[in-house]
Amino acid sequence: MFRALHSAVGPMFAPQTYLRAVFVLLGAALALALGIAAFTVLAIVIDAGAPVWGTVLLGVAVVGGPLATGLLPGVRQVEGAAAHSLLGVRFAGGTPGPAHGWRQRRRTLGWFLLHLLAGAAVVAAVLGIIALAGSWWLLPAAVATFAGVFVLGRLLAAAGPALLGPSYAERLEAIAARAAGRNRIARELHDSIGHALSLVTMQAAAARKVMDRDPDYARDALGAIETTSRRAVADLDHMLGLLRDDPRGRAATSPEPDLAGLDELLDAARSAGLQVRATRSEGLSELPVLVSREAYRIVQEGLTNALKYSADRTAGLRVVLGGDGLDIEVTNPADGRRSLRSGRGVRGIRERVTTLGGAACARIQDGRWTLSVSIPTGRARP
Repeated sequence: MFRALHSAVGPMFAPQTYLRAVFVLLGAALALALGIAAFTVLAIVIDAGAPVWGTVLLGVAVVGGPLATGLLPGVRQVEGAAAHSLLGVRFAGGTPGPAHGWRQRRRTLGWFLLHLLAGAAVVAAVLGIIALAGSWWLLPAAVATFAGVFVLGRLLAAAGPALLGPSYAERLEAIAARAAGRNRIARELHDSIGHALSLVTMQAAAARKVMDRDPDYARDALGAIETTSRRAVADLDHMLGLLRDDPRGRAATSPEPDLAGLDELLDAARSAGLQVRATRSEGLSELPVLVSREAYRIVQEGLTNALKYSADRTAGLRVVLGGDGLDIEVTNPADGRRSLRSGRGVRGIRERVTTLGGAACARIQDGRWTLSVSIPTGRARP
């Protein structure tokens, strides 16, 4: 019995209950101010003998105008901050910002009107108490009004997330955006770090085998390992900055590799023992930045696959501008260890190309593994 009594009476002494009451009373003050202003203006117009239709139009403007302020973008941010601090509402994704789009504005207007309606109900109840002065109904009405304020506060706290917070569709969009961001970072880590580790492994194995009979080659291999490792650490630092939302802005300012670094990429693959026959066209430096960056990662992953699986340690590379798009092709003799490369690398390439509106095809034909990619660039070429 004591527990039931505590459950019923306990909330009346909680600080949050009175903060919610303050929120309701703020709505009451706003509703009272709007009501007094509207009554005053209409009384003056009626006293001046204005026609009925004019009085009606003015009444709609005087009442509807202030209510329509709920459509202003900033109202969502103000009401959201007040609901968070006074009602104790916890919004998914943090305190709401300004409204974007008419869907959020309409929901904010609904919340604004609900807040005013709750305040107007309190004002009406207080006016009723004043009218009951001297009656034995005064005390029950006062108690009911007092309790009603707390009930309205709890109802508003329950309605806040639905009207001010993100809608179901917006939450799905946010989840999809976060998933896309995680997939992008996973692709970058796989391609950059995976490529670097493959090169380091190949160089280390080669250096170990020839260390005694060809120390110069071993030293060159160790230098390549050092260079590749430094580049991998820089890429990893960049990715960690994206994950941590680095306040120093490192993630935003760190340069990302693009086709301008194609020669270095080829040199690294060749130093690891892969003989690459490369063909490229002029004008690659004029490509859009996003296309150039994604193309670099695609070539990097293609060479990494060739380094792992080429039957005779040779590969062919074509990076050619043709028509209105960029064509990339990486080929190497299939070694039979893996009939179809369908792991994270190939899947990541397809995701990159799909994002850019292009097409990718990976296949084995006539004993050769071929990766073909076509990416639209948005600029026609003769």
